[in-house]
Amino acid sequence: MNRKSLLLLSSLLFCIITLSGCEVISSFLNPFTGSWKSGLFHFTFNADKTFNLEVGSGLSFKTDGIYEYDKEQIVLSFSKDNDTTFTYVFSEDKSELTLTPKTEFKWFKTAVKFTKTN
Repeated sequence: MNRKSLLLLSSLLFCIITLSGCEVISSFLNPFTGSWKSGLFHFTFNADKTFNLEVGSGLSFKTDGIYEYDKEQIVLSFSKDNDTTFTYVFSEDKSELTLTPKTEFKWFKTAVKFTKTN
């Protein structure tokens, strides 16, 4: 492959990644990004480190906030409540997420396994 073809190919790849890959890249770098469901609980974690939580169906409770995470735990800061800390474990293929509350959390007290829905 000559130099001109290589330059054209790398430019094309850069454009494809730039135009279509922002969400893919952020999802790769932030494993929480996306929607997660377990029974009546539905979390959506956004790439900008905000989240939404819906509890129930039909007549449901909805709240939101911001989150931070490190290699061992995730901290959810709700808009009207205190911070809540969870330990987390992802399945090997990142399709399941288990959250275990380390601090008081009014909706569940033990580990809950979520499945990625998107």
